Amino acid sequence: TLPHPFDSTLGNNFTASSCPNFFRGFLNNDTFTSCLPLSLLLQTSSGFFAAERSLVRLSQVLDATCNVNFTACSATMSWFAQQIQLQSNCGADLALQNPMVVQAFNGFLGYAPLYHAGCLTDTTGSYCFADAVLNQSAPSGSYVYYLPLGVQLPAGTRPTCNTCLQNTMSIFASAASNKSVPLSEDYTAAAQQVDIDCGPNFVSTS
Repeated sequence: TLPHPFDSTLGNNFTASSCPNFFRGFLNNDTFTSCLPLSLLLQTSSGFFAAERSLVRLSQVLDATCNVNFTACSATMSWFAQQIQLQSNCGADLALQNPMVVQAFNGFLGYAPLYHAGCLTDTTGSYCFADAVLNQSAPSGSYVYYLPLGVQLPAGTRPTCNTCLQNTMSIFASAASNKSVPLSEDYTAAAQQVDIDCGPNFVSTS
């Protein structure tokens, strides 16, 4: 079986009862589940966290994540990103920065860049994301993938300076021009940090 977002208990740490109802609604939505969004698996799925320890298992999950109707999935995530903000859903909890709600919101917003970045392959045909996650010599290399979720690149991150990193950051640079997504706030600082490690102009800082 494939991992799912929010596969632990939702708990009752919500201000409005409408919010966990909204969560149950999208988690049981056939279109949403078929999209298997990497952007929501990254932070909220214990099953995905376990899969990240095995190249075979992780590659199977990425195959499923990437082999979807991107246009339909992107539209679905955009719709949920609008819906979660409504007072009749999770608006109150979002305003209070409820961590679970923020993770869901940023996961919807980060779907497209993380789909494109997560599905990148290197010259041997293996997934760049899997290479980064399983690279024991550069364990912080996967941190760049959290940028679309509003997680800033930690100081001291040392990603591997390769084509995968360049292509990933190029995808994020394009997405960062949209001021309503988290990348618009954390991309530039991350790119500057990468350029310090990998050399000037290794990635675009604007």
